[in-house]
Parts: sequence; structure tokens; C-alpha cells
Amino acid sequence: MKNTRNLVTISIWFCFTLFFAIPSCSSDDMKDVDLIEEEKQVEEIEEVEEEKEVEVVDVPRLLDDEDLFYTIVSNSNYNKNLVTDYNADIIFSTDDSVILQEAIDDVSANGGGILTIPEGNFSFDDIHLKSNVHLKIDENAVIRPTDRNDTKNYSIFHLGVKNQLPIENISITSTNGNKFKVDFTQVNNPNVQVVNCNKVTNFLISDIMVDDVYTKFSVVTMGGDDYNNSYQIPENGIVKNIHVENAHYGYGTVQTQSATNILFKDLSGVGGATLRLETGFTGLNDLQVVGQPRVGGLDKIVGRNISCTNGNSAVMISPHAMHNGVVDIEGVTTSSAGFAVRIESGFISNKYDQTIGLTQGTFEFVYVKDVKATYGENAELKSKHFGWYPSEIADPSTSSSYDDAITIGPSIAAILADANYTCKAGEQTVFVQEPIEVTGFLYQENIIPEEFVNTDCSN
Repeated sequence: MKNTRNLVTISIWFCFTLFFAIPSCSSDDMKDVDLIEEEKQVEEIEEVEEEKEVEVVDVPRLLDDEDLFYTIVSNSNYNKNLVTDYNADIIFSTDDSVILQEAIDDVSANGGGILTIPEGNFSFDDIHLKSNVHLKIDENAVIRPTDRNDTKNYSIFHLGVKNQLPIENISITSTNGNKFKVDFTQVNNPNVQVVNCNKVTNFLISDIMVDDVYTKFSVVTMGGDDYNNSYQIPENGIVKNIHVENAHYGYGTVQTQSATNILFKDLSGVGGATLRLETGFTGLNDLQVVGQPRVGGLDKIVGRNISCTNGNSAVMISPHAMHNGVVDIEGVTTSSAGFAVRIESGFISNKYDQTIGLTQGTFEFVYVKDVKATYGENAELKSKHFGWYPSEIADPSTSSSYDDAITIGPSIAAILADANYTCKAGEQTVFVQEPIEVTGFLYQENIIPEEFVNTDCSN
């Protein structure tokens, strides 16, 4: 963050009494003169003008108007109900995946429209959305993943599937803006996601409450897939109004490996990292060719109103070996999290292909503003974080209830800005700007490390 200089000019006019010019004055007269002069000086000091000339840093920002990310396409003439029109059951023991898929295919074949999932209990998995189909889910509906007899990764909903055409104009929302529930408490395969996004354009995902049990993926995940000799990724979308309880440290509400022009808004979680902007997938990093345009990765990512409680962080930014684009975050709140925001350095994992010339990853531009962090002692951490504790706080030693590699301990700082791409070609590329409000941190600075606070990219 480039230091802003406040240049203050203060003008004061002083009045001087030339006593030697009044030889005939008595001592009482002189006292009266002194009093008058004192009063005049007080009046003049009270009228001092402070003129502040502020050097303003012109920081490019991404706009957060929803119309810039998702366009509502009018194709609602074909409206169907999963229960009344397709005879889906409303009890968990019935797997209605086939019925839901047939209903989606029917709506799509008829030009698109709205498919309503009414109040009830449903079991689904591996549902493939189709272009111009909009799922409206009643706030009193509860969805569980279907029981599985394997340990493979799977999703309840897929937006863009391998070996199929890209899709567009998709939405999964509630019927009224209140969250519907997804229940993971009974899963027998924890490798589950609610929504997996790949080859999809112009989409809206919102209004989801997830009751988790530390499963092994984020609620919404984003990646990419080859299609027609190009790598297709999620583009032009909104993900908002989603909350997860009991998220795993390594996951959270959203994880994005690849996406462009996406608005993440009103996301919250207990545990994990709520918004993980982390491009660490081995298959993605190994697609990169030195000297060629980026394949996949992140660009034009906007985050607004992101929060986390008893987790690792609300926002995590980590490029690995990818050279990503622009990220704009504003409005971050945490309570008892390790950090509110983590901005990490790029690195080349030993898992990546070491023969293709990968370099430490970067983001072209990162902007963070308006962070509120409250200290607590139930943060999720790993031993790699302990070096950031101030000397007054001992390293924690209590393991989490679900993974011995994860430690429960005190919050560390509001913002960790440890990126090795803070400066590029003499210009600052990582900005953290006020307001930053912290509560209960007795020994730590708001932003660590100190080197970031004193950043000077002109050297």
C-alpha cells in the first residue's frame, strides 16, 4: 500500500504590541493592553485554518454491480414442479436423481424454463444442469446426497460436465431468497460438493445453507475442462447468500481454481476458509506453458461481504505456480479466525511437473479494503502458521476434533500480506486499505509482516 502523505499547512497571524511606542501609559493601562493583546491572540489562534493537501493513490477497482456478472434470460414460459409434474418422492430414503435429471432434460428440450423443487426431503447426486434451466428450491426443502458405495469425488449438481457441451443461462436459487438446506450429516462418502462449476457461462448460485461434517470439498467449487481444443472455465456468474456450518479447514464455502468475471457476495462459514482463491490443482498448474497465455486460473474476481467464524480465514489468496489476474475484495469480517485475509506467496509444489519451467505464481493485482477482525481462541491453524504469532503468545497444541494435523488456537492477525508479488516493475500490485478494525488483539499489528506495511516499490 503506497504511503499517503498528508501535507498540512497552518497559517497563524500574531499581533505585537510595541510598548515603547506608548511612553505615557500607566501600569494599569499596560495591564489593559496586555489583556487585550492576549484576548486577540486567543481569538486569532482559534481561527487558524488547516489546509490539508492529500496525495491520492489512484487504485483501479472492479465494480460490483450484479448486472455486470449475470444477465437474466427470459425463458420462463415452461414452468414445472418436480413433485406434481414428475412424481418425485419427498422422503430421504428414495433416490430421486433419475427423476430430477429427466425433469431437467424435459425443461431444456422445451426451450428452458423454471423447475421448482417444493417443500420436502430429497436425495440427489450427480445431476447435470442444462442450458436455460433454472432450479427454484423451496426454503423448506432439504437435500441430501444419495448414499454411495464408493469413495470417488462427486457433486449433487454439475454445471458443465466432461465430454459434454458447455452450458449457459443457469440458476440454482430458492423460491423467495431464504436459504434452502443441504444436509451432509448422514453422508457415507465425504468427498462431496454441492455445486461443481466447469464449462458454464452466465450463471447464478444462491440461497444455500449447508449443515456439514468436515467433508472434503467446499460447498461450491470451480475448475475447468477441455472442449473443442480450448480450456473452458466458469465465466460471468454470481455466487451469493451461502452459509456452511462445520467446514473442513482445507475447504470452506467456495474454492475457485479457474473462473473469470465472478461476483462472490454474502458468503459465510464456520470453520475452513470461506472464499478460497487458490489455484493449486496439479493438473491446472501442469497445463501452463512458459511464454504463452495463462490456461485457466483466476481473473476479474470480486468479493463482497465475506465472513468466517472459528476457521482459518474469510478470504485466502494463493496463486501456487499460476499467474492470475485481478482480485478485488471489500467487506471482510471474522471472529476467532486465524486471519481475516491471507495473501500468500506463489510457489512451485513438488507435485507439479518440474520440467516445464514453472515459476512462482502471482496475481496481477490484489485489492483488499474494509476488514473487521475479532480475536478469539478457536481458530483453525496448521504449524506453518505458528511463526506469525507474537512472542507473547505460545504456540497452540490442541488438535481439532476431526484431524490431528489441524490445531485449534488463538487468532494471529487481521491480515497476513506475505505475497512475493507485492511489487512489479516498480509499481505496487497488492493493496490493503482502511478501514481495518480489530478487537481483542493485544500484541499484534493489524497487518503482518512489517515489510508489507513499509512497502516501497520505487526501490
